[in-house]
This record gives sequence, C-alpha cells and structure tokens, in this order.
Amino acid sequence: MIDLALKDGDLIVVDDDFTTIDGPESSAQGLEISLGTNLKEWFLDEEFGLDFNRILGKSTDEEARAEILRALAQDEEIDTIDSLEIISNYQDRKRKISFTVTLVDGNAISREVYLDAG
Repeated sequence: MIDLALKDGDLIVVDDDFTTIDGPESSAQGLEISLGTNLKEWFLDEEFGLDFNRILGKSTDEEARAEILRALAQDEEIDTIDSLEIISNYQDRKRKISFTVTLVDGNAISREVYLDAG
C-alpha cells in the first residue's frame, strides 16, 4: 500500500510534491500513528489507538503493557509481536515504547514511540 509520508505529523513535501512511502515503512508509520492516537479520538474508528489514561495516567506497568499490546494487535499486517519494552518516567508522566513486530509478509519492524502527558 502506498501512503503519504509524514514527519512529526506533517506531510513531507519535496519539490512541490508530496512524498510517498510503501512496504515496511508504510506499516511502521501506521503503527506509530496508532500508538500516538488517543482511543476514541478518531471519529471514523473509535476503537483505534491507545487509551492514554492506561498509558500515562495512574496505571500499573502491566495495564500499560496490555493496552499497548491491544493497540498493536489491531493492525492486520502484524503476524507476531516479537518484543515490547516500556520505559516509564512517572514523575514527568512520559513513556517510551520500543517494539519489534514481524509483518505477515515476513518483514520485521522496530520502532520507538514517545508519549507525554504534558
């Protein structure tokens, strides 16, 4: 699938034209968007995204992990979730999510997503 390329949530334009991505980069971008979207925030699919209260609010590490796994499992392109690491900064209400997944086409994707309640 071909998608428009994003950087920090903005479309990438080169020579007055939108940049596109496909393959594993497109899948990785989709996962980053999913983990960066608050549950019920997107009106076309209120089940899309993470429940930020379970990630950045008063939740246990196990609750946060379960919520992240739930959000990743929504993506039909993922065959397996190979690793998931969550680094928490409770004082500043920030979390770094590092994950590796294998797609149904056999490609592996590793990414980091930063979430901040501020």
